[in-house]
Amino acid sequence: MAFHKRVILLLFVVLFNEAESHSWVSCPRSFDPSPYRGGNQVGPCEKWYHGVVNPVKAGDRIKVGWTSNNHGGGYVRLALVPESEVNNREAYKKNVLKFTCYGHDQRPGRYAYGDCKHPCNARPGCEYQSEKEDVERYDTTLTIPYNLKDGVYVLQWISLVGNIKEPYYSCVKLKVSGGNPNMNCHCSDPIPTAKCHRSGGPAMDVISKGTRRGKFCFRKDGVGHVDENIRQVPINVDCDPRITCQLSIWDGCKNELTGIE
Repeated sequence: MAFHKRVILLLFVVLFNEAESHSWVSCPRSFDPSPYRGGNQVGPCEKWYHGVVNPVKAGDRIKVGWTSNNHGGGYVRLALVPESEVNNREAYKKNVLKFTCYGHDQRPGRYAYGDCKHPCNARPGCEYQSEKEDVERYDTTLTIPYNLKDGVYVLQWISLVGNIKEPYYSCVKLKVSGGNPNMNCHCSDPIPTAKCHRSGGPAMDVISKGTRRGKFCFRKDGVGHVDENIRQVPINVDCDPRITCQLSIWDGCKNELTGIE
């Protein structure tokens, strides 16, 4: 009997993940900011639908967050390219900012088999990642490079989610100003990479193979590190990536997302 129960549970987990697993960037607002949209596994970005262009300045710290949608475990790659390269998959691979974690609910008894109950202990609005090791809360922060020419750029998020075999894609448009494109930002260091919890999905090399660190400067006077100012308050710190309880399979979600439907 115990064996049969285990088989049924595993079948449920597989079917649940295949039918329901999806995620996207919710902070800053993405190409499609609807809270009821689906995920995109085609890439390199979702289709533009009522999106916004988010204004930022060189040196700003921004919060990048995504909805858990009842799943946990996996990896995220963040890359930045000019808007003219929005459909160029190779351009994203050559301009990676960092690798971080998708996130999972680390509270006792709240996570199993690649699933948790949304919001899965995701970080709320007015809070942000301020420690390099705090990487399992469905968000991260990063510095807008100082060496960008004024213009519109695309921040690409690609993630391996839970037990799903294929990655999800989401993108954000950023209108950058105040940079100095004449800076020398060559760096041979490896891409900054967090140590993440992996569920039943593929290894990180699915999204890391063939990538390289972008030529970005994170200091006014040189290369620096994307997270050396990690305690700096993001300009969009009030953004809440958890979005809504209507994405949750758990009635208790409303107790955690106070004031959010």
